[in-house]
Amino acid sequence: MSRVLRLLLLSMLGCVMQTTLSGYIRIAGVAPDLMIALLVAVTSYGGPYTGFCVGSVMAMLYDASVGYVLALNLVGYTFIGWAAPLIRRFLQQKLRKLKHKSVLVMTVTCFFLTCVREILYIGYLFLIGSEINAVTLLRMLLCAGYSTVMLLPMMLFVRRIMTWHPRRARKDPEDMNENGEDAATETHR
Repeated sequence: MSRVLRLLLLSMLGCVMQTTLSGYIRIAGVAPDLMIALLVAVTSYGGPYTGFCVGSVMAMLYDASVGYVLALNLVGYTFIGWAAPLIRRFLQQKLRKLKHKSVLVMTVTCFFLTCVREILYIGYLFLIGSEINAVTLLRMLLCAGYSTVMLLPMMLFVRRIMTWHPRRARKDPEDMNENGEDAATETHR
């Protein structure tokens, strides 16, 4: 399976997980942003352009499935897909002396980008006249932390899909003749 098809499959699965699975794993009424966790995990297999494309496809599918017209998610997830590899590269350069930093860098990146997305959403709520209080900010931090925890399963999920190779059927040694040719084709000649 080509890489583009795998990324498209991951985009669709991310949208499905966000719309269905996240409702079942709420903590205190706060659902994790599984699409950000998946997007940060996907960008480890590609650069900013791959993240930009996957983020925009994922956001368009999510906006279409939920029915948003404003396309606030399109701006947010596209930016997150573009920025995640850049932030990760910056953090890896700053923490170059630290050993085993890849998971730490991924979690900090996911936490920061989830906070950015939540701040964008809180700004939208402010513009439409909703009340913003300390509970809203605490819910933002809980969502960011919960999304960061969900990053580890997403990293395993993305690695499984991106490195999957289909098995090819091997021919039995009993079906081969002494020249290494298929015995079934010899009888049809």
